[in-house]
Amino acid sequence: MTQSASTTSKIFFWVLMIAAQVGAFFIFKDLADISQWVVQSSREFTMFIWFNRWPIAIATLIALFTSVFIWFKNRNLLPKWGIITLVVFCMFNWYSGMFNTILMFRPQQFEGQATFVSVNDAPRYLEQMKHAAYEKSEFDSVDEIEMLVLETDGGARAYADYYLLQPHIVDGGQINGERVVMTYCGLTNMGIAYTPEINGKPLKLRVMTQLRNNLVMWDTNSGEPIQQFWGTAESQGQQSQRMKEWPTLRMPFSSFKELYPDGEVYINNIEQQSDNFLVRFWDTIVRDGMMLLAVRSLQWQSDEPAFPTIDEFDDRLPVKKMVYGMNVGDDYVAYTKDFVVSKGGLLNVKIGGSDIAIYYDAQYDSLVAFYNESGQAITQVNIFGSSNAGVLKRLDTLKSRIFWFIWRDFYKDTDVNRV
Repeated sequence: MTQSASTTSKIFFWVLMIAAQVGAFFIFKDLADISQWVVQSSREFTMFIWFNRWPIAIATLIALFTSVFIWFKNRNLLPKWGIITLVVFCMFNWYSGMFNTILMFRPQQFEGQATFVSVNDAPRYLEQMKHAAYEKSEFDSVDEIEMLVLETDGGARAYADYYLLQPHIVDGGQINGERVVMTYCGLTNMGIAYTPEINGKPLKLRVMTQLRNNLVMWDTNSGEPIQQFWGTAESQGQQSQRMKEWPTLRMPFSSFKELYPDGEVYINNIEQQSDNFLVRFWDTIVRDGMMLLAVRSLQWQSDEPAFPTIDEFDDRLPVKKMVYGMNVGDDYVAYTKDFVVSKGGLLNVKIGGSDIAIYYDAQYDSLVAFYNESGQAITQVNIFGSSNAGVLKRLDTLKSRIFWFIWRDFYKDTDVNRV
């Protein structure tokens, strides 16, 4: 090969290899959420990469393989170990952004994909979970394990945070004849039950990434990203329509089994998901390694966000104070349990022009909120909404025990402990 040809090959090789590395880097940076520990992008740029991921991914592979082909024709361009290192690094970034999240978080959205057991059978599974997921000192018994509760047509369902941690998207049964899905973000410590439908079109949801310490899903039917907090499609012009939200509440397992003796408990221990050793090994790395590191260790035990994607804080409450967030329309309010207890455990407030009754039941360690359309003050109410003014309807937007700094980041105009 002539010197001129060698120079030309070298130029083409490095231009293509650099292009491949840049393409893979952006795929990794914006679509593999683990990368956000190190480097972050704006929401707009992440969405640009998402909507253009396949052209970028294909162009990246073409550039990479073409550069490797050039190297095979002129191997003095780079030592063998050098080309192997560059190819492996590029493919790792490419795979991490394009496919790793799909394999890490396999949703259980549809009926029959998730497993539920009775409250009588649940303790033996919860005991396995307690030993696998938590320090022995955290819970003295399974009765103390916190449950996210959803009241459905078929009876109440309870979901432990650890079980929701890996799929993020789990069958919620039916409410008023509508299919419901429980969505969950461990970073926010938030479960929201939605009807998976926007503009009358059904959604098939998967995990996309996290932005600002909150789950972003995507609909495989339309390709639209959906931030869990908002429940809307990301594209301009489609953000006015939101998935219908359903009421949820939190309580210990002991309260759930007393209040809902015929209820069902979602179980999702790793060994129940597959007989394949490699699948179990992978799930152990994901759930008991990466997820518990990010959620239990970094988010719960550190004063800083697990992912450094939020840098503006509000000192009305401690950064990681657990709050009960709620809204009516565009009026957002966050309450702390301590504040509600200090007011006697019962508040009559106005949110978004509506009368709302907020009640903390000390016996069941659960805070609930109801619409009060009676025109009179609520002086007595129970966890099911039976009150001095009749049976009250649950407030469907209550988010129980979520991190203050994340709630405030999404709703910067939120009020705190309104009376």
